[in-house]
Amino acid sequence: MKRIFKNFGKSFGLSSILMFFCLTHTNAQDCKNYYYMINNAEVQMTLYDNNGKTSGIQTWKISGVKKNGNGFQSSVVSTMTDAKGAEIAKGAGVYKCDGGRLMADMRLSLPQDGAKQVEAGDAKFEGSSLDYPVNISEGMSLPDALFTMNATTTGIPSTTQFEIKNRKVTGKEKITSAAGSWDAYKITYDAVMKIKMGGIGIPMNMKTTEWFVPNFGIVKTETFNKKGKLVGSALLTKIKK
Repeated sequence: MKRIFKNFGKSFGLSSILMFFCLTHTNAQDCKNYYYMINNAEVQMTLYDNNGKTSGIQTWKISGVKKNGNGFQSSVVSTMTDAKGAEIAKGAGVYKCDGGRLMADMRLSLPQDGAKQVEAGDAKFEGSSLDYPVNISEGMSLPDALFTMNATTTGIPSTTQFEIKNRKVTGKEKITSAAGSWDAYKITYDAVMKIKMGGIGIPMNMKTTEWFVPNFGIVKTETFNKKGKLVGSALLTKIKK
């Protein structure tokens, strides 16, 4: 009997080690292919107006990828330029990934007007991340997210609030660009941004559709106004690793 338990103990210990190794390896595998987690990667999203004409470029630069608990995190800097190459907005955020679950910093999801506000040096941020589960599937409802920023612009205090809600996975489509071709999940949601300055603020209501590829990232977005008219879009057109 002692021999049985002794052998069981050895087998159980070996199994535990193998399981731990497999789980750790799986976490790394599930996260390392996200372009947000590739150190020194540079991702280019081409921006288009409502007529499909190029209106600018958004460039994401990823750096400082490091272990974070059982997963990883990275620093992402986003620079937006207009059709002539002039910088119009810049922002920075932190992305995290654990076991394939991606947690996106909402500062980098802000519309252009909000992105300009983020550049304020004394800004204070509060909010949740925008989560993408590892087991994403059609028909799934995804968690809402809320972001708040308080800052002072030209001596006047301002508050920017950005809420994303009613996130639903509505289908799966193939997206193709100069950077590649992907089978992407189509996610729709409502977005509300409020910028209050001097106690005065008018909410901006939008509807967004994005195409998300598990273990890779966002490859396309379309933004509509509250009446459902297309305002603009973005498409991943270049990625440098």
